[in-house]
Amino acid sequence: MLRSVVRTIAAGSVAAAIFACGGSSDNSTGPTPVFTSVSVTPAAPTVDVSGTIAMSAIAKDQNGATFPGSTGVTWSSSDLTVATVNATTGLVTGVANGNSTISASITIGSVTHTGSQGLAVITPSATGDVTATTGLAFDPSAVTVLRDAGTSAITWHFQATAHTVTWDAQPGAVTDIAATAGANVSRDFTVAGVYHYHCSIHPNMTGTITVQ
Repeated sequence: MLRSVVRTIAAGSVAAAIFACGGSSDNSTGPTPVFTSVSVTPAAPTVDVSGTIAMSAIAKDQNGATFPGSTGVTWSSSDLTVATVNATTGLVTGVANGNSTISASITIGSVTHTGSQGLAVITPSATGDVTATTGLAFDPSAVTVLRDAGTSAITWHFQATAHTVTWDAQPGAVTDIAATAGANVSRDFTVAGVYHYHCSIHPNMTGTITVQ
């Protein structure tokens, strides 16, 4: 009988020690999230001269998770002769060839952090390429070209699956491309503007050509 009592007391002592050390507690919440950084996207963006790109910024905690409580972002460009940015929306406009750093500052409470991305501004080429893929996509879906001596050209590279280039809206007079597979087909553009097209076989395939 005495041995049973001793064993019961010993077991109770071990359980109490474990509880005191937190070994059996399920109430641990981990460290309190702290606002530590600002994530700016997209990474390594590129924009054409006179083109625009929308950038975004998110407050992050020490674990890389989104930190709540942000009331706004303040944007800036390190070189306004290369690129400007709307201070509140993050919309960047390319001004001239070169590189600029686009920064975003967020204040939460009394703490301010800034994140940034290097931006390249380029002059579009007079030619461009689009691949009509077997994965049912035009890649890239948006292309910008700059007319040289009044003309620019786009070449579509059709893979094994047949696709068309069917114009939805265009400021010029560019003919459609009939169903094509395993071949390359080019079209010239002489009128500036935005050209929208799709594949008539796979309507979810869409693309845009911007001619400057």
